[in-house]
Amino acid sequence: MKMLRTVNAYMRWSIYLFILMLAMDVCIYAAEPKVLYIALIFTAVYLVIVIALFFHKNRKIMRQLTDFGFRFNQVQRRMLLDLQVSYAMLDRDGFILWANDKFREITGMGFRNHCQIQEFFPQVTVQVLNECGNGMEMTVDDEGKRRRYELSMQNVAVEEQEEGDQEGKGEIISLLVYDETEKNRLRVQNEERCLAIGMIYIDNYDEVLEGVNEVNASLLPALVERKINQYMRNYDAVVKKTEKDKFLVLFQKKYLEDMKKDKFSIMEEVRSLHIVNTVSITISMGIALCENDETQERPYSLLAAFGAAKRAINSALERGGDQVVVCGENPDRNSFSFYGGNSESAEKSKRVRVRVKTDIICGYIKDAENVLIMGHINGDADSFGATVGMYRMARYITDKVNIVLDREMKTVAMILEQYRASKSYEEGMFISGAEAERRVGAGTLLIVVDVNCEQRTECPVLVGKAGTIAVIDHHREKNPINAAVTYSESYASSTCELITEMLQHLEGKTQQEGKMLDLSADDADVLYAGILLDTNSFITKTGVRTFGAAMYLKRKGADMTRVRKCFRQDKNSVYERARIINQAETYMGIYTLAVNDFVGTKDEVTEIGSQVANGLLDVEGVKASFVFTQCDGIINISARSIDEVNVEIIMNRLGGGGHFNMAGCQMRDCTMDEAVRRVKGTIADLVRDAKEQQQA
Repeated sequence: MKMLRTVNAYMRWSIYLFILMLAMDVCIYAAEPKVLYIALIFTAVYLVIVIALFFHKNRKIMRQLTDFGFRFNQVQRRMLLDLQVSYAMLDRDGFILWANDKFREITGMGFRNHCQIQEFFPQVTVQVLNECGNGMEMTVDDEGKRRRYELSMQNVAVEEQEEGDQEGKGEIISLLVYDETEKNRLRVQNEERCLAIGMIYIDNYDEVLEGVNEVNASLLPALVERKINQYMRNYDAVVKKTEKDKFLVLFQKKYLEDMKKDKFSIMEEVRSLHIVNTVSITISMGIALCENDETQERPYSLLAAFGAAKRAINSALERGGDQVVVCGENPDRNSFSFYGGNSESAEKSKRVRVRVKTDIICGYIKDAENVLIMGHINGDADSFGATVGMYRMARYITDKVNIVLDREMKTVAMILEQYRASKSYEEGMFISGAEAERRVGAGTLLIVVDVNCEQRTECPVLVGKAGTIAVIDHHREKNPINAAVTYSESYASSTCELITEMLQHLEGKTQQEGKMLDLSADDADVLYAGILLDTNSFITKTGVRTFGAAMYLKRKGADMTRVRKCFRQDKNSVYERARIINQAETYMGIYTLAVNDFVGTKDEVTEIGSQVANGLLDVEGVKASFVFTQCDGIINISARSIDEVNVEIIMNRLGGGGHFNMAGCQMRDCTMDEAVRRVKGTIADLVRDAKEQQQA
């Protein structure tokens, strides 16, 4: 009907043009009456033609248009019916007004009519239909048919004719249904076939092999490698041993779920290997998935996955080892998922090594008849704090523990005095070297802290008499003590830092057992003082773990004010230190050498020497400082640097040692001038060697 009205309106325009021509004739008559007759003749001819077209051609045109519309509608309908995309039209209540053959096929609707869409897709509720607006898409899973469909709905405005030939507007909802089952299957299959890169590290390789004979030392790694290969063979994985304690693994992602269901049983299988009774061997795994990531320049980059696997294994080691860390499982591709972490053993990296050494030493403490703890001769705050920290650790396990303190130095006199006045001090806690000699025996565990050289211990004779020896130190020694267990980390700022970390681990373990490690604020003070001394108030050799240890001690009640008071000096010492710094000699523009000629006790002279060496680094342009102090015929050299000069190399050439920025040595049978010349000569030789290497 609408089309008919449109055609009639089009035909009526010729009548309107005829009227316009009559108006034109009137205008012509007014201008020139003679021309009117000619204009009327043309107007009459136009009228005859229009009348003929209107009455004789109108029905034919309408018949042809109607026939075209009918045929077009039939073709359109057939195209929709035969369309391979499922298509249907719904009303607002969800009733299916029309559906093509494909829709009837996938839904099982057949030849039925007046069905509701909820019969086939219950998720498409009336509320959903009313909210679809200009477009809505949703995914529907048909559990019964094991199919997945993608639904696309959109409102379509249509014109409808109502009674009285009045036109109105209504809305229907077009529904497109895409069968995504095969596409989803291929997507899942593609994801499952994505490559996963794994790194397996033996956490405590060196620790387990300590003290093991050659046969077992070669057998244990072979057994571990065999276990790993057997386990990974079940998942069609490729295993490549890259180092003595490291493996690279490649496998498909689909096997990761199987490993998780298996709870990564390889961890327990390796842990069950007992070649040595003291420690169980453990492994850590870092796994990264090589998946499609649109944020990356190369979506399936093996290089990116390898880097993620390295981050994952590092995270596993930092968290204590004996666990699996998977990178990329969550929507955030950089996040980690953690599995395991139940062992008592560990590695030579990060806190894993702390856990291993703590557990081993605690085991020795449990088996010992008595425990003796001592530091180095001429003990300082780090040595004293370390002995107190180890005393608390041992005291948690046994009552038969003492600290060997043969003589009290002035450097720790105030700290010791303050500690003895505290509630944490226990009567008989400190004993002399002579008393320790009477108590030492085959069943004694001797714990040596802050030193790894027998001759520099508080009481060297105990080293040869103790049945078992444990060493905890942060110095590098050429001739270390032959100990059953050695925990030596040259990167640590102080021995107090190492022991604080051990106390942290033990505290966490005791909390799980329902007990509590008794570390008081006074104990925390002396440990904090040791860290403060060796880091020069957190200036040198200070790392993340140093601050972590300090934070733990602060939580335990360490007070900076109390600790600082213990380091106060008399006015004369301050003046003498300034005088020696003022007399220092500059060598080659960046090295400063000073002779400590302060007259006082051995303890006072040694303390002044260390303070001057640190103070010289505050002078602009100084990259390394060397302070010479003579005590009992021996010249002690204290060497310090910040970050550009390795003073350890210089001291090594002179028979000493230490760290990169803190080292020292002793010279016998030489004068002060000779000692200064030897240090200058060594510096000159190293500078010359460095230049020759650059030129080469």
